[in-house]
Amino acid sequence: MHKSRLSAIVIDCHTDHIEQAAGFWSQLLGQPAHADEDGHRATIEASDSGVSLIVEAVHDEARIHFDIETDDLAAEIKRIEALGGTKVSVVDHAVIMEAPTGHRFRVSASKLHRLPAGGNVWGGD
Repeated sequence: MHKSRLSAIVIDCHTDHIEQAAGFWSQLLGQPAHADEDGHRATIEASDSGVSLIVEAVHDEARIHFDIETDDLAAEIKRIEALGGTKVSVVDHAVIMEAPTGHRFRVSASKLHRLPAGGNVWGGD
């Protein structure tokens, strides 16, 4: 058995000023944005849902994608592939997957040793 959950909605954008880019979303949601030290990513914690909004500076296509976190990366990748998803690449300890619809998303190991109670439990039928 393993668990996974939606952990973040990521807004990839073209910007040299992550604080300004995150400022709009921060004000819209009424939650503070916290930029990382290198100025390429800002996180806005959604206080009630446990899902973060991340604003990330990128050089490639500007888009919105989802992050999924899991306590067993190999099992989650296998589950997604069984659903018809395909593995595209590995970037910074995360696996970029593509849905059958062509939409890409990122799957990574949970930063916590265990996922919060809200995660889905898979396997063990």
